[in-house]
Amino acid sequence: MKILHINTIFSQGGAALLMQILAKNLKQNHNVEQYFIVKEISDENVKNVFRTSEKTSIFGYKKFSRILSEQGFLYSFLPIESRLILTTASKISPDIIHIHNIHGGYFQTNLLSKLPKIAPIVWTFHDMFPITGHCAHSFECKKWKTGCGNCEKLDIYPALKKDRTKFLWNYKNKVFNSVDFTIVAPSLWLKKCVEESFLKNKDVRLIYNGIDLETFKKTDKSAARKELGLPENKKILLFSADGGVQNPFKGGEFVSLAFEKLQNRNDILFLNIGGNIGQLSENWLDYGYVNNAQTMAKLYSAADIYLFPTLADNCPLTAIESLACGLPVATFETGGVPEIVENGISGFVVEYKNGEKLVEALEKLLDNDELREKMAENAVAASKKFSSERMVLEYLRLYEELLK
Repeated sequence: MKILHINTIFSQGGAALLMQILAKNLKQNHNVEQYFIVKEISDENVKNVFRTSEKTSIFGYKKFSRILSEQGFLYSFLPIESRLILTTASKISPDIIHIHNIHGGYFQTNLLSKLPKIAPIVWTFHDMFPITGHCAHSFECKKWKTGCGNCEKLDIYPALKKDRTKFLWNYKNKVFNSVDFTIVAPSLWLKKCVEESFLKNKDVRLIYNGIDLETFKKTDKSAARKELGLPENKKILLFSADGGVQNPFKGGEFVSLAFEKLQNRNDILFLNIGGNIGQLSENWLDYGYVNNAQTMAKLYSAADIYLFPTLADNCPLTAIESLACGLPVATFETGGVPEIVENGISGFVVEYKNGEKLVEALEKLLDNDELREKMAENAVAASKKFSSERMVLEYLRLYEELLK
């Protein structure tokens, strides 16, 4: 079997990581050939990866594309990228084309009507972009159910300078419903969203994301802290996001709120992963960006609580990873998160954007060692449901079903 994956980026972000976990397991354990078409890649030596941006250096093309993007027309006019994707896909001649994220200015929407002529399509929805007028996450907005337009949040990624959300919503509706493809939703929450959208008549499967439980597992806390240079006399609250607390999707403002409420305690340390590097106070450490899974697993093991006030999420890998390393999670009732963290069992899931309740949950965990240890045990047990082996087998069964 030969699988062609299509995604914005090869090596960074949740969708890219999930794609790599899936592809690596399919290749090593099931001898399935893997090919990739992406917009960007950091390592040019990776085999079987084709980059669309490699062909877009024509004078003025990138500037023209950026203007189109800002005005909301980019996904209807990308001639160079479209030709490269179609030509490459035809040459590879895959058995299945597996689409991941198509936002990021490299995938022309009506390509979806042409790719099924090459192979059956599986499309994993890593966010809400396929069913909205422009945004990857709609937050509290429900206009995606009825047609978008008059958008109040044009700055949400992928951002627009001019409101063409109604046009884009109608364009997606027309193109996507003219094509046969299978949707994979990694959470029951997103599956229900799709079933309430203009794609309600599509074949939608639920396959939860999976992680490598051999890499992410609970190890000795004291040893991890010594290796990482972290204090052994403090309870560590770990927060991680691309950009750290500055990430608008991950609720950095509520991390800051929690720090403000708890900063006078000398027995705690807020560990911020993904932002700058430096010790801001005795109770706050910016650790910087971590792109190594083994290092991240040690950081989870060194911590006591995973602080995860995410404002927009589907089936976040970081929540699963933290559970697997024995961390109780304090989080909001956001997207598919309550399907991962069981309230009162493996952590606390509080009302969306309720900062006071979040701080209360943190205080319960900080002040009750027995509760925290019990939840740590439950967290490890809960993570078994999200193994990469289980996920890979479910995708493999789907591929085989479509090929029959």
